[in-house]
Amino acid sequence: MSLKRKHSSRKEADAALEESVRKWEANVASSHENLNDIVEIYNVAKGDHVGPAFVAVGALGRIYAGLWAKDLLKRHKGQPSTAAAKVSEWLRDNYNLYIELLRTMLRHKDAPMQVAALRTLMQMMEKEGQAGCRAAGGYAFPNESYLEAIVAVLDNDAASDHLLRTLNDSYVSSYDDLRMYFFRNVAKIMSPDYDPFKNSTSRGGNAARRASVSAVLIQNSFAVLSQIRGAAKAAGDDASSFWVALPSEPGPTEPAVLSLSAHRRAFSEAWLAFMRQPLTPGIYKQILLTMHKRIIPHMTDPTGLMDFLSTAYDAGGSISLLALNGLFTLITEHNLNYPLFYPKLYALLDRNVLHVKYRARFFRLLEVFLGSSHLPAYLVAAFIKRLARLALSAPPSGAVTVIPMVYNLLKAHPSCMPLIHRMPEVDAETGEEKVAADCDPFDADESDPAKCRAIESSLWELETLQHHYYPNIATLAKIFSEPFHKPPFALEDFLDHTYTTFFESDTARRPKKAAALATQPPTSLVRPGDALSDFLVV
Repeated sequence: MSLKRKHSSRKEADAALEESVRKWEANVASSHENLNDIVEIYNVAKGDHVGPAFVAVGALGRIYAGLWAKDLLKRHKGQPSTAAAKVSEWLRDNYNLYIELLRTMLRHKDAPMQVAALRTLMQMMEKEGQAGCRAAGGYAFPNESYLEAIVAVLDNDAASDHLLRTLNDSYVSSYDDLRMYFFRNVAKIMSPDYDPFKNSTSRGGNAARRASVSAVLIQNSFAVLSQIRGAAKAAGDDASSFWVALPSEPGPTEPAVLSLSAHRRAFSEAWLAFMRQPLTPGIYKQILLTMHKRIIPHMTDPTGLMDFLSTAYDAGGSISLLALNGLFTLITEHNLNYPLFYPKLYALLDRNVLHVKYRARFFRLLEVFLGSSHLPAYLVAAFIKRLARLALSAPPSGAVTVIPMVYNLLKAHPSCMPLIHRMPEVDAETGEEKVAADCDPFDADESDPAKCRAIESSLWELETLQHHYYPNIATLAKIFSEPFHKPPFALEDFLDHTYTTFFESDTARRPKKAAALATQPPTSLVRPGDALSDFLVV
């Protein structure tokens, strides 16, 4: 009973406190003589009573929104000693305390509280921007406040997925000005010269804190950056969606938010600054996966990604495979000179490539890279020979991809047809084929396709595949023994095969006729002559 009474009395106290907050809010709204009640509301907002604190935070938001609308929070430059200036300064000090409280709430353990704090912060920033536009006589975005809000969200190890999603979906991806300044602020935050404590009263241990939160900052920044929709507007579009509305008379100069080049420049600076950070392998791969579609098309100078992509291409393994698309896009669409592209691509063709997660993606790209009719015959022959050699030790899912790939390359590059028509040397006396251990001039260990002598070799591996233990592979390989009259294969049909798909395909196939079995139906339990016939009488 005592606990019940205690709980009841606490509820009554909270209700009374909430009523007081509403009363103080009404007093401030009715007369400026009651501005001191703002302090009382703030004390409740930072208190331990969750319900009254939430009500107080909302009340302060409405109060300060009204004060911004009346320009009572603007700075009085040149008149610091007037009564209005002193009141304004006092209000700004209390307003800054309120904003700091909201930033603290972004670290609350409950995601809904984080989102509520973010929405209130953005509403305050909107009102501040509108007041700034009136004071400046043109467009004025409050980026200092926006930067501090962005840092509070991104440099936050307690930031929930809900908070980061709300920042992107409700604000950054929805409003042109917020998006452009978000990119600018990310570039600033990622700069080595950025001081997160520049406006802080406590400046001790900057380097230690910066290092300790860098991983969180990178992770959260990527979570938002990678999901931003409409990174840059198409030329000719009107920037019609602004969080801080454009004034009717924007001023003597056009605001940067109306400039397509400014949006693209901000986008480029943000991503380039982000890519200079120590990225985790997971983030590294996700960037490379979407580089050619979501980053390169919006860059002001895509060749600025050369160092990032070259480093990734030289890394080897799956990282190199994922860097292929972005690097090839720079070469073909942006005139990037990268003479070692094909030699390094050739080096990627090892037995591991037929086992990696991104095998299908690699072969899609390889078909594009080798599709040009301007490639020299020796280069294409090197790739064909290397693929055929790998197919010998590949799993069936890999061999079934290599065979149509080789067929398509031979169709597209007739100059490589001698690889399947070259006959072995014949002994003039015996008339038998000369077979030796080194009869194949192809050097499988040579990393340079120009020196591997593939064009002098033959594709004996294809005949070996015609005797593969898996009948489907053997049947598919026999296409090389037929005239090349069939159209190229649709490679996409062969890329996603696994042991599972093979098993399902074979078990689902109905036999055309019953299997021949050499059995005789028994006529008795024991046949005459069996070992048991001497002991049993049938």
